[in-house]
Amino acid sequence: MSNLRELSDTELNEVSGGFIGSSYNCGGSIVLSFGCNASSYASFFSTQLGAYSGYLAGVYNVFADLAQSASHSVIATDLKNISSYVQLGAQIGAQSTTNGLAIYKSVVNAISTSLSNGGTKITFPPSVD
Repeated sequence: MSNLRELSDTELNEVSGGFIGSSYNCGGSIVLSFGCNASSYASFFSTQLGAYSGYLAGVYNVFADLAQSASHSVIATDLKNISSYVQLGAQIGAQSTTNGLAIYKSVVNAISTSLSNGGTKITFPPSVD
């Protein structure tokens, strides 16, 4: 087994897909500077948050139907819907840098409302406030 080592800035740049430089300031703390456009990072994270929202909604629906003793075919359909929810959530998140957070908040709100109403399935995408 080979010894592990720290990656160089060049190697980190290759595996991360963008330039991340580090420097030390006088206080001794490390300062990270992103060489790429900050808005591209915001768009990336919004897309990821939208995709996660779809995943969260899909998995919640599986467990909601399991708790309601749904048939195997309904559970199978719920499991198939997870991937389409993830794709739809990613598309919604990619439209704007604020859409990812908005859809996430809406999914959490829909789940909270559903739990207070007996754990029924939620629709995805829920209405974005």
